[in-house]
Amino acid sequence: MNTTCPDTSRFLARMYAAAACSPLYAAPPRRARPLRLLLVAPDRVPAWLWTFLCLAADTMWLNVTVLPVVGARLPDVPDVPLGVRMFLGLEGLYRRRASTTLSPVTVHARGGVGLASPIAPDASPQHLKSRIRELRPDLVLSLAPHSWSAILSDAAKYGCWEIDAGLVDPARAGVSLMLPVIRNESTTELTLELEGAPLAPWGHARSVGATRRGAFAFQRDGAFRKLPLLLLRMLHRLAADDFVPPRRVARLRIASPAMPRSADAMHALFATLGATLRWQVEKSRPDVPSLLVVRDAHAPLDPSTPRVGDALSLQAPGNTRWGDPCAVEAQGRRFIFVEESGGRNTGEIACLEVHGSTASRVGVALEEESRVGYPQVFEWQGHWYMTVESSALKRVSLYRATRFPLGWERVADLIRDRVCADPTLYFHDGRWYLFATVSENRNGTCDELFLFVSDELCGPFEPHPANPIVSDVRRARPAGRLFRHGGRLIRPAQDCASHYGSAVVFNEVLVLSPTHYEERPLSRLAFGSEHGPFACHTYSRTPTFEVLDAYGHATNALPRIEVLPPSHTMPVDANQPVDIDLPAGFPPAADNGRLYGLSPGSD
Repeated sequence: MNTTCPDTSRFLARMYAAAACSPLYAAPPRRARPLRLLLVAPDRVPAWLWTFLCLAADTMWLNVTVLPVVGARLPDVPDVPLGVRMFLGLEGLYRRRASTTLSPVTVHARGGVGLASPIAPDASPQHLKSRIRELRPDLVLSLAPHSWSAILSDAAKYGCWEIDAGLVDPARAGVSLMLPVIRNESTTELTLELEGAPLAPWGHARSVGATRRGAFAFQRDGAFRKLPLLLLRMLHRLAADDFVPPRRVARLRIASPAMPRSADAMHALFATLGATLRWQVEKSRPDVPSLLVVRDAHAPLDPSTPRVGDALSLQAPGNTRWGDPCAVEAQGRRFIFVEESGGRNTGEIACLEVHGSTASRVGVALEEESRVGYPQVFEWQGHWYMTVESSALKRVSLYRATRFPLGWERVADLIRDRVCADPTLYFHDGRWYLFATVSENRNGTCDELFLFVSDELCGPFEPHPANPIVSDVRRARPAGRLFRHGGRLIRPAQDCASHYGSAVVFNEVLVLSPTHYEERPLSRLAFGSEHGPFACHTYSRTPTFEVLDAYGHATNALPRIEVLPPSHTMPVDANQPVDIDLPAGFPPAADNGRLYGLSPGSD
């Protein structure tokens, strides 16, 4: 006889199915079984809610069952001013496309989502109570008639969360998101909260993203793509919390849903038209050049009050572009590993060497079948390692030098089947920490910073319990490796609010442990008009020099480093700073698709 309960069977099935995909959230501690969630809703739900069900089905700590209410309809947002309704109608005619997050989707069975037999909207209270008791939910998420909420709440351990009409109305949902567009704000804060619930860590989830000024439809869809993730994070915290609130009805809504006035709709119209016009003008302008800014570190940049000061500029010849620099010193020689693009190159890792007022391109360090960038090169126990961004390959891989600086071989995948940007390793108190911004649900890679922890350099890396540790486009995405300055641990980050890589933000890491993370922003580094460049997004330092990449034209305040022709480059096969061959018997990077791990310092 099979005595395994259904919850346990589904738990094990999803655990094995998800084994190839690196988890982003730690399993809730002290939970013997998955959290049981019941969604009571019409048989057609907004696309964002169906996306939430799909994401929930891939977790190992949440079981979801849907109870369809046949014939029920989604609630409408009441009392929307006439001018706002006219604006939404005009934009709908102009854009002529359905919302990607609010379009109705028919609920159907899929792996990991249970589908109960439907119930009628006029079902008697006794019948409703009986059906809910059969399903034994811990929590009910409801788009059912309000009159049902008390019954649903009494039948569930954590009560009932009613979904507000402002999250599901196909035409008028999220109208408060119009206000950042009207006010010309660079960021939009989206907070999903429980109104009427007791104060608890899981009572809200927040993310700050860039404002989409080109159209309100784009602005709303960009924000609503985050709703499934914010709801999932709230439930994750609930599953991890020992606190059991009294059974009650709470409303799930966007926090502080201010309603725009009719007069605001006219401002929104002009704001979107102006943004569209500026976009067209920007599209016709030539590409802005990029350059590297190199400084001697006799007076290193202070992250509390950063100033570029005296520096030299280093620019790639011709149509080539260098970016994402990583400064490295080896036996008295200064190297800069960069992403090289332009011309026929779609993105590869090149190695430069700086000789004071001149520089040379040593050669190509790494090529992959797709674009790679953001090299992070470091030495560990006598060997050189490197990570790169390879988001198109949906992995974060570790490479080891077979012959430094141009010979590298892939030895382990640290993160699998995830779109990660700018992965950055840091060793602290006997553990390895991996920082990376991750794209979930087709969102961008600038808003949400995740942290992973391992006892070994080659993993396995487990998700940090505080994930995501930063949810703010102004300081989430990594901008170079962590470093210490004046006894403080500093994490450089990118400000991507107005555009990608507009500035570097220095954050002080206050707590870094396997269970807790805390940081605070210190300062923002942006170029002044005297230097010419207007933006920067990656910073790297060694004991003797610093390097920063930037966009714009250098002025006389930034004297140029001359790039020597290839004939002046020191040959790779002689006089290398570190000549490392892999030990005898070391396995190849891949064998029939399987990667071999390598412990730090092993032979």
